[in-house]
Amino acid sequence: MIARVTLELALRKEFDYLIPPELAGQIEVGSRVQVPFGPRKVLGCVTGLAEESTHATLKPILKVIGAQSLVTPKILQLARWIGDYYCCAPETALKSVLPEAVRHEKAGWRERLYVRVLPLAGEAPKLAKRQQEVWRILQERRELPLQELLALAQTTAATLRRLEDKGLITIAPEISERDPYAREHILPSQPLPLNAAQAKALAAILADMDGVEKVESREQRAEIQSPQEAGDQGSNPTPAPIPTHHASRITPPAGQGGDRARPGDLAHAADG
Repeated sequence: MIARVTLELALRKEFDYLIPPELAGQIEVGSRVQVPFGPRKVLGCVTGLAEESTHATLKPILKVIGAQSLVTPKILQLARWIGDYYCCAPETALKSVLPEAVRHEKAGWRERLYVRVLPLAGEAPKLAKRQQEVWRILQERRELPLQELLALAQTTAATLRRLEDKGLITIAPEISERDPYAREHILPSQPLPLNAAQAKALAAILADMDGVEKVESREQRAEIQSPQEAGDQGSNPTPAPIPTHHASRITPPAGQGGDRARPGDLAHAADG
């Protein structure tokens, strides 16, 4: 398997490196790696994987930096967009989306010790008063960071170790993401009141938008015809107008009624 690596050098290209068998399960797109580059060892980010390379001789990746990939597919997509939009080197764009603190070789995800409650296999063992207080807190929270539990219970690590020895809790490291707002409660923003000029402008904008929507709605109703109306027009088309011809009106002589004219009257009308 071949890894295409973008080095932390502004060279505007990717370099192919061989993935050693012992690192095959650790390397993916977004992994930070250390690779040989000439006489130096430099850091880079895996931006692609391939089955083969156009180069015959490839150098292997030396090691993987960090337990988890810092560059997710979305971050990689963002870095490529930055490079295209601002016409900068991909390496520069990739650096801009990663904090300085995590770009060093020994930097990575923060590990913290967590305390978790274990299910009881039988009856709870006898506990000292101080251990009982800590145990009640843990039963309510189920798990807590070690330092946070020590501050909350005002106890020591030795007390927690005794609970661990009795099979009530487990203390183990866990990778945690840094969240600068973890201890802050952010209130949702509320709409600000408008002054008289702003309220007047907003009312005019809404009125214009409402008028445009009404006009568009009428136009759409005019364009859209119901299937029943279309069917009626298809089965009963409008009859064509009947042509009319001008003719002299024949009026019966005075004193004579009836709808039929006599031969003499017809001749008189023709002579006239």
